[in-house]
Amino acid sequence: MSLQNEIIKFVIKYRRKAMEKNEFDILEVRRTMDDLFSKTFITPWTVSVNEITLRGIEAEIITPEKLLRDDAIIMYVHGGGYFMGNINTHRPLAGWIVHESGIPACIFNYRLAPENPFPAGRDDIIKIYTELLEEYPTERIALVGDSAGGGLIMQAMMAMKKMEIPLPCCACLLSPFLDLTCNSESVKKNAEVDPFIIPKFIRAIIPHYVKPPYSPDHPDVNPLYADLSGLPDLLVHVGSIEVLLDDSKNLAARAEAYGVNCNLKVYQGLPHVWHYNRQFFMPESQTALQEIGNYLREKIPSMENTLSQYDAE
Repeated sequence: MSLQNEIIKFVIKYRRKAMEKNEFDILEVRRTMDDLFSKTFITPWTVSVNEITLRGIEAEIITPEKLLRDDAIIMYVHGGGYFMGNINTHRPLAGWIVHESGIPACIFNYRLAPENPFPAGRDDIIKIYTELLEEYPTERIALVGDSAGGGLIMQAMMAMKKMEIPLPCCACLLSPFLDLTCNSESVKKNAEVDPFIIPKFIRAIIPHYVKPPYSPDHPDVNPLYADLSGLPDLLVHVGSIEVLLDDSKNLAARAEAYGVNCNLKVYQGLPHVWHYNRQFFMPESQTALQEIGNYLREKIPSMENTLSQYDAE
């Protein structure tokens, strides 16, 4: 593991200890974390940003300087525990994925809990996806999301399957927050070693996001209790010290049981969504982002000629 990784984990864990002493105030945590992320992370200089509105939802198109494809799109769903995060907090991470893949991305502000519990955010994702379908065929749309964004992608794809909406070519889930029962073994086992996720906080989030008639184990909410047959190929990244490690492991096992190709990569000793740390020259972040870029280029068809031209540059 790199020195950058050890330093970043130390800094994150120091901040976590300070937060852990406080009671969980959902709106105060949102304000604090959104402000922290917006001020800490910067959008890579190798992309340009265009503000748009899709179906009444604020959005942006992020385009790489080295544009590989103008006939494909990444739909990026930001994380934030289902109650925080926005375009500003996650533009940097989406920008690095655009940089590595050479494919534009659409990032947007979906509705959040507690003001808008499930299924509001999920339904916003379906709105954006169906809007993108007006311009792109399904084989040219890839979904990428981190943490709760990964959970929302799974919720949206399960709903779209029922609605008979054609699904995207693939999905990449980065440290996904999937199991809203929060009862997995890794929640207990990694509670002290995960420098970022505080188990009592994620448990406190759930009643704000999941309300009757839904429950944390309802198959519309929790993919670990759902029929996953017919979903597209998945790439899942997770760190070995994450509280949410078992979310990814159990998803991979369930996907395999339903005949879905799920490529699970467990990165040793890395914290929640370490991909963010690319701007700090963390080699593990660069490796993971390059893997995502390669995966997206492989999954979107008819890439061979443009790939050769891109590599030559």
